[in-house]
Amino acid sequence: MTSVSLGANSKMVVLASERENIQRFYRDVLGCKVDRKPQADLIWLRPDFYLGVVYENSASSVSDMLKSLWLELRTDRPEELKQQILNFGLKEIEYQDKAHFYFQAPGGQVFRLANTAEDMNLYRPHLE
Repeated sequence: MTSVSLGANSKMVVLASERENIQRFYRDVLGCKVDRKPQADLIWLRPDFYLGVVYENSASSVSDMLKSLWLELRTDRPEELKQQILNFGLKEIEYQDKAHFYFQAPGGQVFRLANTAEDMNLYRPHLE
């Protein structure tokens, strides 16, 4: 059987009107490097992983993105980052997993915060 994993490149399409707010959030709150391109940004979540943000005049609505894929952000200080996110003006998303903080970033992407030291493999069984 072939094994797979997620690669280092991801993409989302968001409204062009959200560009400045998205750049400010990822740069100023999350501390990410943002490479600006003419119609897209590369947001470096790690040196080996980026989120490509393509800006268009039509995109999925923020409410539709709530029903979509969420990504996990890992940090050594999740409570401190949670407070920075709330101070930026974002709201917590109520989710069945009460142990983690879920939020929707500018542009609509949903994230879950987890501690870097946390073993997230405990949440799913592995079959040999």
